[in-house]
Amino acid sequence: MKLTVWGAAQQVTGSKHLLELPGGTRVLVDCGLDYEKRQEFEERNNRFPFDPKSIDLLILTHAHIDHSGNVPNLIRQGFNGDILCTPPTLELSDYLLQDSLNIQRMEIAAKMKSLKRKHGKKGKHYGGNEPQPLYSRKHIADMMDMALLMEYGHRYEYNDELSVEFLQAGHILGAGSAILYIKTPEGVKTVGFTGDLGNYQSKLVPDPQPMPQPDFIISESTYGGRNHTVSPLRAEDEILKHVQETCVEKGGKLVIPAFSVGRTQAIIFTLNQLYRSGRLPHIKVFTDSPLAIRSTSVYQHNVYHLNEEAAAFQKQHGSLFDFPLLNVVEHERESDLLSVLPEPCVIISAAGMVEGGRIQMHVRNNVGDARNTILIAGFCAEGTLGHRLLQGQNFVEINYKQRPVHADIRRTDAFSAHPDHAGLLKYLRASSGKNTRGIFLVHGDARQMELLAADIDFCRAIIPQKGQTYILSEL
Repeated sequence: MKLTVWGAAQQVTGSKHLLELPGGTRVLVDCGLDYEKRQEFEERNNRFPFDPKSIDLLILTHAHIDHSGNVPNLIRQGFNGDILCTPPTLELSDYLLQDSLNIQRMEIAAKMKSLKRKHGKKGKHYGGNEPQPLYSRKHIADMMDMALLMEYGHRYEYNDELSVEFLQAGHILGAGSAILYIKTPEGVKTVGFTGDLGNYQSKLVPDPQPMPQPDFIISESTYGGRNHTVSPLRAEDEILKHVQETCVEKGGKLVIPAFSVGRTQAIIFTLNQLYRSGRLPHIKVFTDSPLAIRSTSVYQHNVYHLNEEAAAFQKQHGSLFDFPLLNVVEHERESDLLSVLPEPCVIISAAGMVEGGRIQMHVRNNVGDARNTILIAGFCAEGTLGHRLLQGQNFVEINYKQRPVHADIRRTDAFSAHPDHAGLLKYLRASSGKNTRGIFLVHGDARQMELLAADIDFCRAIIPQKGQTYILSEL
């Protein structure tokens, strides 16, 4: 039995793990887009280091693009096997992949416009062959048709040597940790893939469910070496503090960059809780992200996948997200009008790292006013606009122009979708046992992995390099 880590090896994005079983079955766990070096996007994602036709089964742990974003390209290049995922994962993946395709097309159009301006309109001046997106809408539709949907806790018998079960991973709606049960000459062996785990006591999603002490664990390590400063249990007080200080006391705008799937829903749900309890000041709240709007509807009709807090709130109030102060911005022209809105308000928009999307416009329009606050609600990779804002720079470049920073720049991890260092250790300790022979750390910065590995004193911790293959029976 061989494991090769083809993505998210000592980096955060591009999850892609190949498991080759003794009987010949080839299983790929996740097939995400690699965003580590934006200028190398096409080179890093267009070609696969294995033959897509050789893959028998794809297991998709959740819908985020760094886990699902290259599945249609895998299909375009010949993959024709089954895809296992939960129902919400498939539904959210459809929206996320359509959005990713639109972004690819816009970036290609911008690139071609720049090249034509530089070299003229004749194709021979810029290579002749125009770049193409990684996939088309047809390949997304094919993915939807190829999926086999699984609920948590149900074991799927794929063939004579393999069965698969999903456990609740938390993180976002529908996220699952995959347990693979493999028949070998030495007996049944188990391999667990965490996918992305959720923070304990998060808004909306349940806590991650420990694994049944598999032989090997392939675990995310995003927040290895770092501990959250604010518990999700304090999320209501945390968001209320920022609304009070910015919107009420200073009369400014609170701008919150948030990922469209997971983070936006958690923040709106928290604001709804504050409103229903009578604690939220009479301040308008705007959610401005087309993808977030569609994703929120998926959360609403999949309440049975969420935690007890969400289920109880839904039963009492009839909706997780709708409340009178919430305004849903659907059209871009409405988004533009927020820049001239004279009253204090809360604006929640994507993307979470302030890279692209409508949020960049809102930051551009509000970062120069000392009354306003930009509240970073999640991890920002180095080099992103969100990261530069958090560095305390006096000026930041937005849309090729330097903008003065007078707004208050703050961050909160009350809505983090990942467990921190202590949470990862808690999960891995509960998931491993005397028969667990190795924990592979993926999906994290190399330094953070090393810090986490140093504290895993209950099992062997392994930090693989990209493309490194392990014969599991030899470990």
